Amino acid sequence: MKKNAGFSLIELVIFVVVIGVAVTGVFLAFSTALQKTPSIQPQTTAIELASSRMEIIIGQRRINGFSSLSDPCVSGTPPAVCADITGYTITSTISAYTIEGDSNYKLIDVLVRGPRNVNADLKTLVAGYS
Repeated sequence: MKKNAGFSLIELVIFVVVIGVAVTGVFLAFSTALQKTPSIQPQTTAIELASSRMEIIIGQRRINGFSSLSDPCVSGTPPAVCADITGYTITSTISAYTIEGDSNYKLIDVLVRGPRNVNADLKTLVAGYS
């Protein structure tokens, strides 16, 4: 007698169904994991906005000098680079700072608040020229 080699049609259909169910389970697990993973995009945007505003303020120091250090996006007619991005608020404070009796410093603090309670706070200390 000759032995039949290969798979029957029923065995092949059962194999395809089992593999389909396994792959569906894996895809559902990945989908659930991706939905629960927090997005880093808002945080990255907030950090970029804080860094950009800090660069604008420091650039104003180079133009106007240490004594008139200010944020051009807050007062007067802000330049086009100060355009707001929907969902994000940017605040900056510039305050005098003293180190060991020397008050020739200013602390610049830029705070960005974004969607989903995202915050980015960037601080730098600048010194006046003696």
